[in-house]
Amino acid sequence: MSLRFRLNLIITVLVVLFTAVIAAIVIDNTRRSISEEMNAGRRVAQQMLTSVLESSGLVPDPRATGEDMLVFLESLGRIRAHEIRYYHAGGWLMYTSPPPTYKAGREAPRWFARLVSPPLAALEFALPGGRIVVTTDSSRAVLDAWDDLTGPLWLVLVFLAAINALVFFLVGRFLRPLGSVLAGLSEMERGRFETRLPHSALPEFEAISHTFNRMANALRESQTESRRLALIAEQSSDAIVICDLSGNISYWNPAAARLFGYAAEDIVGHSSEVLIPHGREAEVATGREALRQQRVIENLETQRLGRDGRLIDVALSAAPLIDPNGGAVIGEIFSIRDITEHKSAQKAAGELERNRQLTQLIQSRVEEERRALARELHDELGQCVTGIRTIGTAIAQRTRDGAPDIHDSARTIVEVAGHIYDVVHDIVRQLRPPALDNLGLREALEDLLAGCRERLPDIACELTFEGVLDDLGETVNITIYRIVQECLTNIARHAGATRAEIAVTRRDDRVEVRVCDDGKGLDEQDDSDAGHFGLMGMRERVQALHGRFELESRAGGGVQVFASIPIMAAGGTAQPHRAGAG
Repeated sequence: MSLRFRLNLIITVLVVLFTAVIAAIVIDNTRRSISEEMNAGRRVAQQMLTSVLESSGLVPDPRATGEDMLVFLESLGRIRAHEIRYYHAGGWLMYTSPPPTYKAGREAPRWFARLVSPPLAALEFALPGGRIVVTTDSSRAVLDAWDDLTGPLWLVLVFLAAINALVFFLVGRFLRPLGSVLAGLSEMERGRFETRLPHSALPEFEAISHTFNRMANALRESQTESRRLALIAEQSSDAIVICDLSGNISYWNPAAARLFGYAAEDIVGHSSEVLIPHGREAEVATGREALRQQRVIENLETQRLGRDGRLIDVALSAAPLIDPNGGAVIGEIFSIRDITEHKSAQKAAGELERNRQLTQLIQSRVEEERRALARELHDELGQCVTGIRTIGTAIAQRTRDGAPDIHDSARTIVEVAGHIYDVVHDIVRQLRPPALDNLGLREALEDLLAGCRERLPDIACELTFEGVLDDLGETVNITIYRIVQECLTNIARHAGATRAEIAVTRRDDRVEVRVCDDGKGLDEQDDSDAGHFGLMGMRERVQALHGRFELESRAGGGVQVFASIPIMAAGGTAQPHRAGAG
């Protein structure tokens, strides 16, 4: 049953109850009025009959006969609202008063007569030859009351029908916005939170519409946020897992399926213990205790077990799932990231760093050996060659006039010793340029280019400096020197160039070396192993100092070598780059 019919029924029942109460009051008043009227008529009839019978001489005259009484009663006629019956002493009815002529032929409904007719006892007069019984006849009074009530009764019925129709119409009109409310609720039940209710002229329904629309907006925003969060969780590259307090998995996103090999339908509802490798139980227990104390776990590097039994290196972050109403912990949320490649990269970076340190150590040892060898050649072999040359010169001077053969041999010894001395001097300079230790990088490079110009007069070499180069440290100095030295060697042997430019520039925290030539380029140069080993050596030297090495070559357009090296910190050691820092 609709609300409209229910309200109409309630109002009808109330009206009917009100009408029934009014009717009961009216009937009670009518009953009392008729009762008072009948009692008054009864008293009048009793007095009148008593007076008439006594005055007529029929009572107590024993000589009066029944015929005389009949004549008397017929002459008396009918007393209003009363019926007179005369019974013979033998018990048979001898006379009944004539029926009333007032509203003759009409009677009030029996149910109404029963409601309003008063219960009055009959009057009885004893006579010598019989008895007179007078009974109250309230039918005319009841009929009058019925006639008086019929008009108002119909009016009440018409009014009741009109009230029902009016209430039905008004309730339907007032409740018409409920249809929109119900339709809106049905749409929202289907998940269509964009549904809105129209404005209403009634303030109550306007308040309902306003509240409904605010609720719909809140639900839509909540749904949008939930979908966004669900989309984030579904499309996240990290595995997202939600467990209850018993450790059973309640949510498993696609990234978790890809990481561990379990489909969501295969693991949701099961214990997360299947992901815990042997030996990690204490770690898991400690983590769960921390979560139950509403603490957060961030980026814990650990291992978990895949479906195929392999150990997976992961970074695990976890937070407690808290009931927003009670504030109690109801579960656990895990974000798990596969760091297998990161671990491998860390391992490779560590190995690379160790290789750099080893390369730097080897280069340092090589330079030390070169320095020692250069010193030995200069001090020992150089002195020996100088002694041989001095002795040869002395012999040549003594035999210049007396022994031509010996003189010529001595001159040859002097020339060979001079050549050996020059070769040793070049070897010493190649092994360890004395100017680098005695004068510095700038003078050592200038000396290197002076020798290059002397040996290669067809190649125009230009050397430029920018910035302070006196505090670079031994390691950086020798690295820059070897780069320039190797580049000049390659230009002389392979490039076929006519011009070479060398620039050494000091930047804030690094020094840059740029060597360019206008030769044939690498594609047309000699593919000898020496050239490639030289480039490899330069690259290793620069990378060992955490620098950057670049080689640019264009066929027919020359070669450009660029190296950027961090400036040494105090103490002569380059600042290392630590894997994983900052």
